[in-house]
Amino acid sequence: MNVEINNKFRQSVDYLERDPPFAIGRRLMRINKKLFGALNTVLFVLIAVFAVLYIVYDDAEAGASCVYKYVASALFVIEGIVNMALAKAAGGNAGAFVVLEIVALVLCLAGDVAINYMFIAGMAAFAVAHILLIATFTRVNIFGWKHILPFVVFCLFSVLMICLWNGFDFGDMKPYVIVYAVIISLMVGMALGVALDGTVNGKVRILSGLGALLFYVSDLCLTFRNFADGGRAADVCCLAFYYLALFILAILPAVYSASDCEPQKAHMNVFKRLWCRAFQFVFHVVMPFLPYKNPTRLHSCEEAAETLVKENRKKPLIVTDKGIVACGLVEPVKAALEAKGIPYEVYSDTVVNPTIQNAEEGAKLYLESGCDSLIAIGGGSAMDCAKGIGLRILKPRRTFRSMKGILKVFGKLPLYIACPTTSGTGSETTIAAVIVDEKTRDKFTVIDFCLCPKYALLDPVMTKGLPPKMTSTTGMDALTHAVEAYIGGSTIKKTRKLSVEAVKAIRANLYEAYIHPDNMQARRRMQYAAYCAGLSFTISYVGYVHAVAHSLGGKYNTPHGLANSVILPYVLKDYCIYGRKKIAKLSRLTGVSEVNTTDEEACSEFIAWIEDLNKKMDIPVKLRVDKEDIPALAAHADAEANPLYPVPYLMNAKALEKIYYEIRDEYGDLVHGDTAQSAGK
Repeated sequence: MNVEINNKFRQSVDYLERDPPFAIGRRLMRINKKLFGALNTVLFVLIAVFAVLYIVYDDAEAGASCVYKYVASALFVIEGIVNMALAKAAGGNAGAFVVLEIVALVLCLAGDVAINYMFIAGMAAFAVAHILLIATFTRVNIFGWKHILPFVVFCLFSVLMICLWNGFDFGDMKPYVIVYAVIISLMVGMALGVALDGTVNGKVRILSGLGALLFYVSDLCLTFRNFADGGRAADVCCLAFYYLALFILAILPAVYSASDCEPQKAHMNVFKRLWCRAFQFVFHVVMPFLPYKNPTRLHSCEEAAETLVKENRKKPLIVTDKGIVACGLVEPVKAALEAKGIPYEVYSDTVVNPTIQNAEEGAKLYLESGCDSLIAIGGGSAMDCAKGIGLRILKPRRTFRSMKGILKVFGKLPLYIACPTTSGTGSETTIAAVIVDEKTRDKFTVIDFCLCPKYALLDPVMTKGLPPKMTSTTGMDALTHAVEAYIGGSTIKKTRKLSVEAVKAIRANLYEAYIHPDNMQARRRMQYAAYCAGLSFTISYVGYVHAVAHSLGGKYNTPHGLANSVILPYVLKDYCIYGRKKIAKLSRLTGVSEVNTTDEEACSEFIAWIEDLNKKMDIPVKLRVDKEDIPALAAHADAEANPLYPVPYLMNAKALEKIYYEIRDEYGDLVHGDTAQSAGK
């Protein structure tokens, strides 16, 4: 009984930690719909009546009908205040968003009054109102391409029409009209940026975009009326669209407050964000034309030896580490080679995070021994080391730093067979090699199509001796590959399918392989999961989990799989609403969540599943991070990730520092690096 109560209490605490009461309160907060509908209906009818009276009895010179217009405009201010009060009573708190909207409505009233007596003054009041609306929309989401492209389109259309259409007669007013056109185009661009952002509440998106567009059409009609003799039709259309626009914008603050919308803070300046997204967009466009390869899968050591014979290779260099040798995992490969009469050399000095020195030593042994092919046996460390050896053989006069980055190598590596003894790194499928400069402890990546192994030996027997800790952390490494590839911005149908397949296999087999090491079926499926995840992230890339993990591996020699295991749930939480929809979809597709679960619930369930899986496999929740190192570590992660990684939400070095503080073991209670088993990164 006590155990059951304790479990329920623990579940309640976990739930509250993931979903604090104030967040639940925001989601349940609702405006009184009947009162909201009744008040806005009454106001709409009153506004319509005064608008019709103004149109029917229009006598601008006498000013008699203008009173109707002023009353209608004043009603919009009243509507905005009433809706704000309703939202406030229901618990809403939109802060500056509401204030800016109400002030913008007041300025529209001032513009309505002034424009009949001094056109420039009225236009100035409306221009300031648009600037406030621009500021309002910046409270909803972060400025980016979705805002810039509509602004450019509307701005070009407006300015070209003003300058090139002969039907207009602006006189001395032309410069003022152009300035106003640019301002309202920016307002429309900001509103459409909100409308195009799938992370924003649907009602807020519709009202923002529709209100801004109607305002723009109204001003377009006003331009025809005043400067092109548009006549009565232009006058009526101007007023009709204008009043509809104001009515919608007066509702917006209340809807925003009641829809759990919160101001989003940019974690990278706009110019760098635009550069990153442009860079990623180009790669995404050319992706179908790039020469990605799927390594041919081999299923036994004997098949690998037969492949060397078919390829006419006489002497391979086996690249591994001392731990793998001690576990006896090299012996099956040796036996298969000896059975075919193939001599070999062994380089076994690979460290957990392979260094430039490892690659240099291995290349020297390769050349001195007359080898003509490479067989990597181990985790990501051994396979990256083999790639480094291949790079040195291919480019003997180049420094590794000169090959750092994307597509700076070119050429063809020696025949390369990757034999993973872990089910996680996916290095048997990738076009990347991660190398550490042992002098500076800087960890960097070389990316080129020539680095992809020609063959991948996936034999579950080779993973049988893997310690449980390595089974767990390398399996979580594969999960990280699949998740980051799926939720990024460069996915294609193929990589999404591979990611889903990988997560399903990991969910069904990782814990089974952890608690029952002799279950060869579970191990075989985990190898397949790692292979799928590797193919997926090779094409669609990873994200900030890997960038942070690489910085820790370079500085503290933290095993890569362990780092990814710990960091993954923290980063998924930090992605917040920008990755929620994709995480939720992945959760439903892989069976973590039910198909009818909301995005918010499914996202929380997926992250909770990762945390629970880590906990069941005794993976720690914190890592060694020295406080004084955080700025340099974050700068390293920023340099690696941006602009290459198509993450859901862009962060600069300053924003990335938050992740290091979240994962940091403040008390030093954890023994870090004790899981740095030699069998994998």
